[in-house]
Amino acid sequence: MDIQLIIGPNNSGKSLFAEDLAVQNTDSPLIYLATMVPQNEENDRRIEKHKRQRDGKGFTTIEEPWNIHEIEISADSVVLLEDASNLLANGIFIHHSNADESFRRILALANRCKKLIIVSIGGMTSGEFDEETNNYIDQINHLNEMLTNSASYCKKF
Repeated sequence: MDIQLIIGPNNSGKSLFAEDLAVQNTDSPLIYLATMVPQNEENDRRIEKHKRQRDGKGFTTIEEPWNIHEIEISADSVVLLEDASNLLANGIFIHHSNADESFRRILALANRCKKLIIVSIGGMTSGEFDEETNNYIDQINHLNEMLTNSASYCKKF
């Protein structure tokens, strides 16, 4: 199991870095696993930006907001999970789950592919927001800690 974690704030270049890392694996099928469930125009713009950014890089895109451990992939695939923070948000706000379950699903996926490159938001601090937002921040920090401990490579922006 080869997990590589790219973590940092929004608009820090972590997605582009992760894409460049993935395309170095020229002998493997490249899967872009998109987890965002668009909620507004800003989300739509972000999705379009990412589509343009990876155009021509050889990725097959799979959109799966929660059941990432069930996608059909070959064992020699390099999967770019974009991103763990959206996966967790879908788990918390749609499926009433938590970071531990998100982590379990990520590990199950990692065990089915050659390499899993994960993008996640980092650097957030809870305490100054409403209870729901503070809970999400605590959960993403917990998920990021578990991912960091499992990763063979970690790049923080």
